[in-house]
Amino acid sequence: FYIDRIFNAIWQDGLNMNDENIVNKVLKNLNINPKTFTLRAASSSIKDILRKRTSDAYEKGVFGAPTFISNNKIFWGQDRIEFVLKEASK
Repeated sequence: FYIDRIFNAIWQDGLNMNDENIVNKVLKNLNINPKTFTLRAASSSIKDILRKRTSDAYEKGVFGAPTFISNNKIFWGQDRIEFVLKEASK
């Protein structure tokens, strides 16, 4: 649910998620405390996970967001979701 809302805020609604006020509003609409979210996001364990996932993505050839991988094929961009789903159904 969270991922869908953040994804839509960026790619569907065109919100500037670099603006702290906008991020806080989106989080509040999800019933997430912005201060708690920020503290947890800044934790070393979360940063370690992000570093690992970034490294894994780089090794797979991911170069932008959103990137989808299905059956070892890379699809880039929200307008490619149809192709991703078609590939995933094979």
